[in-house]
Amino acid sequence: MQTRHPRPTIRRRHAWALAMLGATCTMSPAADALASGIPFATDRPQTWQFSSDFEGTYDSFGQNLEWNHDSRAFDSQGNQVAGPGTNTFVGLSTFIHYWKVPSLPQMGFNASITLPAIRTQGSQFAASGIGDPLVGGLVWYNPAPATTLGFQAYVQVPIGQDAVSTNTWSFWPSVFYDDWYGHLNVDLLMGGIVRGRTLRSGHDDLSPGNTFHLNLRVGYSISPLDSPFAIPFVGLDYQTSGGTFDQTAAMPVANSASRETTVGIGVLFQFKPNSLPFLHQKMYDQLSIQYQHSVSGRNTTLTNGILVQAWHYW
Repeated sequence: MQTRHPRPTIRRRHAWALAMLGATCTMSPAADALASGIPFATDRPQTWQFSSDFEGTYDSFGQNLEWNHDSRAFDSQGNQVAGPGTNTFVGLSTFIHYWKVPSLPQMGFNASITLPAIRTQGSQFAASGIGDPLVGGLVWYNPAPATTLGFQAYVQVPIGQDAVSTNTWSFWPSVFYDDWYGHLNVDLLMGGIVRGRTLRSGHDDLSPGNTFHLNLRVGYSISPLDSPFAIPFVGLDYQTSGGTFDQTAAMPVANSASRETTVGIGVLFQFKPNSLPFLHQKMYDQLSIQYQHSVSGRNTTLTNGILVQAWHYW
């Protein structure tokens, strides 16, 4: 998620990134405007793998932790420059409820709420608080037992604490795909963020640009497929966001359009792996850890951080 403010500023990452999520930003006086954060950067293998092979309902709870060191940034020409020097810590807590419709045996549904907690700390800057929650859900289809196709949609509600709120209603639609090719898992998400107008007391009214993002994870199960304990993986993330228009001043905000490409490496551990990963998902636990780093960008701080994700299903 991204917050846009009315005066030319340097935007610092105090972003939460969501299994999904993007970034919020705050500012200090400066000549340029920098945005940051790729939505769903915490994805791992099997993020979008769901099974319709269950009865009744089940639930899951996930906790995401992100640390990013904002020491470098990309300027408007794509060159690396000194960043704000802050450290950003993000926690995402997500509860999900899953169910089926008997007349649609190869499909499933879930509804969720995600609540972020954010802390950015630097030598001359600090911000923290509870951010804007995401509420929504998804539907998936299993054309084959190991294959998942689906669509999700979320609404970001701007009710977080003022220091970390986007002050902007946003709509997050995306499509996803997950499949197994022998020991290889391919997990792909493509989507966007459609933003409303940013309204904040004492500031200009803004129309933030919309975002397109792509998140790819490729993992390899080093264990037998009927007991997939450890899955090392590589990742590729990309986002591009349009510029912001200042409605009050009737002019675009300089250097407010951004893009970023990152690569990452990590490992996913699965506990209680007593069945195939795409069968009878109701009782198991997952833990993933990954490192991500920017390879290119424009008007954004560099991603250089660690992401941890833990899930329990019951």
